[in-house]
Amino acid sequence: MPVAQYPALKSNMTILIRHQTTNDIHAILAVQSLCYPANLIESAATLQRKQQLSPDTSWLIEIEGQVMGYLFCHPWHGETPPALKKELEQIPALTDRFYIHDLAIAPAGRGKKLAEQLLQHALNWARQAHFSQAMLVAVLGADAFWKKHQFTALTTSPSSSYGEDAVCMLRAL
Repeated sequence: MPVAQYPALKSNMTILIRHQTTNDIHAILAVQSLCYPANLIESAATLQRKQQLSPDTSWLIEIEGQVMGYLFCHPWHGETPPALKKELEQIPALTDRFYIHDLAIAPAGRGKKLAEQLLQHALNWARQAHFSQAMLVAVLGADAFWKKHQFTALTTSPSSSYGEDAVCMLRAL
């Protein structure tokens, strides 16, 4: 899916969603550090590996050239999510779902529906790629956000690397 531009809410600024590049890692790490406690921070190498394995499903969202958030996704198989902070060796040969690994919006970008725009962009991509379901692990109480977007909790427990309150979630596409 090509770069998408959206009018920013309540202003004349343009919101840009684009694929990540290797040059974006410092901006991604900066957003991540603003959004997560130390126990949920992933290394540059771990994030870059996800970007390498699925470059078509790694996006940034910008306002006026300023990175405000990112989204890492990739094809996956089964209800057991990949462990957090572990580099993926490969995408499974057989995949049956679109996995939303990490969506983060910097505090300066919150309240502008940026997460919703990134999510809709990704779900549209997943539908076009013929996935019938999307899966994720909600952390830090974010399951309330995901429920608003038609995700429901699974009985599957994610690895402890996601934290005690982590919830595996799924939705049909």
